[in-house]
Amino acid sequence: MHVNPHPVEALGSDLREIGALSRVFARRRRDLGLTQRHVSEACGVSVQWLSEFENSKGDFGLVRVMRVAAVLGLSLAVHQRPVTDVDLVFEQTRAAPPQ
Repeated sequence: MHVNPHPVEALGSDLREIGALSRVFARRRRDLGLTQRHVSEACGVSVQWLSEFENSKGDFGLVRVMRVAAVLGLSLAVHQRPVTDVDLVFEQTRAAPPQ
């Protein structure tokens, strides 16, 4: 029997509308105890961009993808991935005293 290493977990939304994906990302960031600055620096995007993304303001390319998905009768699924080196960096960042 093959076990899926990436189980899909219920997130309270099946991501059929545009703001749902942004809300999942924002909730995950908050659940991890990360600020927008932590995430923006780690990703190489501005805090303003991340804020606008989390608040579903603007077109980030996702709008087109989600429109095609809707036309095709698809929805997006988000799952927690296995722990990586990036996770360890975030752990160290959260543990560091504020400067």
